[in-house]
This record gives sequence, structure tokens and C-alpha cells, in this order.
Amino acid sequence: MHDLFAILSTVHGCPEVGCRLLIALPRPDANPHAVGLIMSAVPYVGGSMPTFFLTVSIENADDAAARAEFPRALALDCYPTIVQAEKWHAVDETHVGSHGYGRNHWF
Repeated sequence: MHDLFAILSTVHGCPEVGCRLLIALPRPDANPHAVGLIMSAVPYVGGSMPTFFLTVSIENADDAAARAEFPRALALDCYPTIVQAEKWHAVDETHVGSHGYGRNHWF
């Protein structure tokens, strides 16, 4: 499986490489989940709070198994291209400014 990309803004510090987490794979017709593994995490300029650019690989693409393993976790939205991750980060930033929350903004 190819790498996926995410931009995460969080007050909880930089995610650790090797960390397993619940990820979402947003599509226009569905929002499947998977277990992801953080492959790289570097600071990213352009967030309303500390922000990180993440490269994520899929460890287990089974939606039901992923949700069962992380039953109360927020999912990190991951995208197939860097351009899409940056586009949705900009959307999240606007949403945080007007509504106080965004999908990949973890307070």
C-alpha cells in the first residue's frame, strides 16, 4: 500500500513515528476507517496551533477491525496526495476560525 498524508494541528505535541492510530479515508461516498502507522512526522508551518505533516501507512484496512481496536478514538483524516492533505488542512483552519473545531485539529 502506498503512503497517505495528513496535516494534524494539536496541543498534545508531535505524534511519534511508529505510533498506531485510527485513520479515516474520506471519500465523497464513504468514510472508511483503518489502522494506520505513522511513518514520519515533521513540523508544518501554517496552523492555528502546533501543526505537523504526517506520512502514514495502512497497517490494517479492515474498517470493522479498526473501529473495534480503537472504539473511542478520534480518527485522523488521511489523503492519497499531499495536495489533498493541504487542501483539507486549509478547510479545517477556516472551520476552526468560524466554529471552534476542525477534523484534524485535536485540542
